[in-house]
Amino acid sequence: MVRAVGTDVVDIDHFERVVARSRPGFLHRLFTDQEIRYCERHRDRMASYAAVFAAKEAFLKALRTGLSPGMRWTDVEVVHERSGAPTVVARRRCAERLGAGRAHVSLSHSARSAHAVVVIEDGG
Repeated sequence: MVRAVGTDVVDIDHFERVVARSRPGFLHRLFTDQEIRYCERHRDRMASYAAVFAAKEAFLKALRTGLSPGMRWTDVEVVHERSGAPTVVARRRCAERLGAGRAHVSLSHSARSAHAVVVIEDGG
């Protein structure tokens, strides 16, 4: 049974400007090493980063927590199966909030925006 749905849209140009103006290490505060390796492999790496960030936002919206105290962006990781299909891995407080549930994610992007939808299914 579906417990919750979250969605997010990220403007790629805006995201790229934020990254360009940020201090060193900014991407490492938002993304895990595995996510960074994945995004850096793509020709349009900013679109990949924006899509992964949208998935993290959508997941936190589906949890109904946002980035609550004690949660970090890297507590939500978007990993890709060999097929390319994305999966959300929750850690620490995010995993506690998810409980026995399972998160399903869909990512997409155009030249201008990245989109993500997360559906959390009850465990059991």
